[in-house]
Amino acid sequence: MKTEVLIIGQGISGTWLSYYLEKNKVDHFVIDQADSQSASRQAGGLINPVTGRNKVKTWLADQLLPFCQTAYQQIGECLQTSVIDTKSIIECFTNSEATALFSRRVNENPQYLEIPSEPPIQLDLFHNCQAVGLIRPAYLVSVQLLLSTWRDRLRALGKIGEYNFDPHEVVKTESGYTYKDIQCKRIFFCDGARIQERSISPAIPLAPTKGEALILKIPDLPPSFVYKNKLTLLPLAEKGYWWVGSSYDWAFEHTKPTSAFKEHTLNALEKWLAIPFEIIEQRAAVRMGTMERRPLVGFDSPEKNWGILNGLGTKGCSLAPYFAYQLVENLLHGSEIDPEASWTRFQ
Repeated sequence: MKTEVLIIGQGISGTWLSYYLEKNKVDHFVIDQADSQSASRQAGGLINPVTGRNKVKTWLADQLLPFCQTAYQQIGECLQTSVIDTKSIIECFTNSEATALFSRRVNENPQYLEIPSEPPIQLDLFHNCQAVGLIRPAYLVSVQLLLSTWRDRLRALGKIGEYNFDPHEVVKTESGYTYKDIQCKRIFFCDGARIQERSISPAIPLAPTKGEALILKIPDLPPSFVYKNKLTLLPLAEKGYWWVGSSYDWAFEHTKPTSAFKEHTLNALEKWLAIPFEIIEQRAAVRMGTMERRPLVGFDSPEKNWGILNGLGTKGCSLAPYFAYQLVENLLHGSEIDPEASWTRFQ
């Protein structure tokens, strides 16, 4: 089989790269062994304009939010399903110091932050909730729905091989590469944590982190909002079900869920939620990022033999469409890739 581009990985990065290649009529084939424990398939899907306890504006927020809203709407139209929902995030304040800090940030980023004159929810849903702040707009992506429906599309087109990729079987040729029975001009690597199995550049400060989350049933919590305190509560597609997390562990012994995370989260939930909840499932996955929390985007050389879209960390849902678009535009038209994201910054 001959194709122009071989994509390794069909997580959030590989899916968006496949979408933009298809949109530009670039023939491609995807290799991805389905893994329900991959970081993309465990992600909550929140696109938040601010980050951290200090509510600092997210890197590129002013560009990312409108781009992502349009991009997810367009891919949803392509798939004939909705994969993104606009949400407001409710931040619960349990003391006056938290309220004062948020108020200061409102003055710095009034386009994203607000303290409403009247709370949009009943405060007695939560213990000791004295006031709330609003973060908006935020977006909630149905990641599993997006990945599964795009995979179905690839299957229908005969454009996916659902098996494990072995980098040792790639052979460089005069016209590109061969991998088993596939001949391609170039390869794009979108394989998340598996980047560690390949020697790209020892100068890249890779930073794999483990994240854990719980799936809860909270039938009495209004699903029109995302809720934050020390934890984040995201409504899922199934009525009454919620995603809560996530941890951010730099040092971990294994990739499986831990009892320590479950106990810590359960304790925090009991102190926060004033309504009944039930734990349904526990999840864990390893995300690939970099120490400076910027992605890895670009090509190996001016000839563009192979490309990379990786290192998105916890911001995969917002960074993947934006930089997949930049990568394809660079391939086809030579457009610039943001220097802060270009992986060649480490060369």
